[in-house]
Amino acid sequence: MPSILRSRIALAVLLGAFLIPIGMSSLRGLTHVLTCDEAVATPFTLVVPERGDPTVVSSTTIERGQQEGLCGGLFVNPEARAEGTRRVTMTLPIQNRTVFRWQGTVKLVLGNITIPVGIGEIPAGETESDTVHLDLDPGSHEISGSLLIGP
Repeated sequence: MPSILRSRIALAVLLGAFLIPIGMSSLRGLTHVLTCDEAVATPFTLVVPERGDPTVVSSTTIERGQQEGLCGGLFVNPEARAEGTRRVTMTLPIQNRTVFRWQGTVKLVLGNITIPVGIGEIPAGETESDTVHLDLDPGSHEISGSLLIGP
């Protein structure tokens, strides 16, 4: 084998070695780099009857001395409401009380299904939100979430 061919093969293998981590990585539905991941403290229980509208149950515990906000000054106030038989609408606003611009995603966990809801860019001092519609089977469903933030 000529030496020029060997050197080109070696160069291709070397470049391929650098591409392996990129090919094996996954952003798990995110559209931004992740710098903070904190749980949202407002879980929801959705009770979906065979007939009629779903019932939404939620509660938040507030403790004295608890740090306000998530990820250093971001606030998530999720809302859920029934919108007809077996359908629930979740609105996920993120309020940015920092002086920095952030990219935000709320990760909803419904049973063993993870739903990333991309909120997008949140300028300093502003609120951005997105809405997701869930069509659910009859029964009881638990929804929890976490805030995924990046620059």
